[in-house]
Amino acid sequence: MGLSERSLSEHTVVETFVGRFDQHARQDFKWRIDHAITQGYRFVVLNMVAVSFIDSAALGWLVLAQRRFQRIGGKLGIIAPLGFVRDILELTEINEWIPIFNSEEEAWKSFEGPGDSREAS
Repeated sequence: MGLSERSLSEHTVVETFVGRFDQHARQDFKWRIDHAITQGYRFVVLNMVAVSFIDSAALGWLVLAQRRFQRIGGKLGIIAPLGFVRDILELTEINEWIPIFNSEEEAWKSFEGPGDSREAS
């Protein structure tokens, strides 16, 4: 799985995944989440538009990562494509724990938009 990172603000980072998100991607995914937290990001947007496959292990890692962000007052969000990956995310009701967005802008507005009522840390 290919990965890249782009900061949207001091609190929000986009992690872009390319290829298969499966058991072989575990170390890269864990490192990205650990890195985001140690860098002080509270909100991570996982851009999975270019992900062609996701397995049950990756679904579990998503839920565990969301729990970690909740403990620090943050949140994980997913940008998912149409097709197989989005179908799996919806079928497993992952959106009950992690919001799914159509774009980075939509995710960013949800996390840090003008209606944000979170207190500053």
